[in-house]
Amino acid sequence: MHRFQLTTTLCYGPDALSALGALAERRVLLVTDAFLAAGDLMALVRRELRDAEVKVFDAVRPNPDIAAVTEGLRSFLAFSPDAIVALGGGSPIDTAKAVRKLALEQGHDLPAGLVVMPTTSGSGSEVTAFAVVTDAESHAKLPLTSVDMLPEVAILDAEAVLTAPPRLTADSGMDAVSHAIEAYVAKGANVFSDALAEKALRLADAALVRCFVDGSDAQAREQQHAAATMAGIAFQNAGLGIVHGLSHAIGGSFKVAHGRLNGILLPHVIAFNAGPLGLRPHELSDVARRYAALARAMGLQASNERNLVLALSGWVERLRRDLAMPATVTAAGVGRAEFLAAVPALAVTALTDFCTSGNPVDVSEADLTGILRAVV
Repeated sequence: MHRFQLTTTLCYGPDALSALGALAERRVLLVTDAFLAAGDLMALVRRELRDAEVKVFDAVRPNPDIAAVTEGLRSFLAFSPDAIVALGGGSPIDTAKAVRKLALEQGHDLPAGLVVMPTTSGSGSEVTAFAVVTDAESHAKLPLTSVDMLPEVAILDAEAVLTAPPRLTADSGMDAVSHAIEAYVAKGANVFSDALAEKALRLADAALVRCFVDGSDAQAREQQHAAATMAGIAFQNAGLGIVHGLSHAIGGSFKVAHGRLNGILLPHVIAFNAGPLGLRPHELSDVARRYAALARAMGLQASNERNLVLALSGWVERLRRDLAMPATVTAAGVGRAEFLAAVPALAVTALTDFCTSGNPVDVSEADLTGILRAVV
């Protein structure tokens, strides 16, 4: 039996920010980073929260670690809010989720819930029960999961992403693409997650490069924002795979953006999961047929299923080029010798990553080592 969970209420379109009015006369802990705390978007958020008692925690850092989450928890306990509003990309949202979970475990309820407003179109964190926290000592990225971390409300407002710079747009957009593709072939994939993954990729195909080229294109921004959320719902219910398992491992040791790593890894993982692509239909694996079905649903064309799998990989590679993203970790700025020396440890870390368990093909340490060496 499959389960498909829809928990978060989505507020989107014109005037979506007005949803914050529901927090009038409530105590609200607003979780964000220092840059956003001083920006124009924060002023709009504060205006909508004018009838609430607001405390701002703006010490969120990229790739939040355990210390940062602990600091956020202290702020929560000192203020005792009725609601948390998270404003930002994956880091502020993941920090808010982890703080909420830890507070709950200490007996502190959140009666008005967790409201999130993503300022990037990629992580899908606004609709998932996942958060990623970094262990500062081992540099390992620790994926956390609990239904207690699912936001009650997500506000999808194109105004929140109009000023996102091109590089952030590309990195977050490729993250969303990888979520959709991995969810489509993950062990938990089902007809509902398939539908959302397919639609997410069709939207991204139409909108992502437009957002990258012209960040002020409000229509494209709205489409890509929706695509990221759809991909998030898909992987929340279907799972992910070794693109994310490997990306978490690499990102814990080398400072390369998560979405950028996903773009580097994705074609190699498609090739691995699909297996040998024979010329006859019966020579294709079930996973290869899934990739072919996804390519067909996206509108890609090829003479047979084998070539559809190749067309999907080719689409990822073209998208990566159009977004001016690197094809290897060395092109992303990582030293070749340093990376190769780290490969054995990275493979071990990736093998035990939570996301790896959802991969459609069982993997070994040697398999992961081979992929890691291929992306140098």
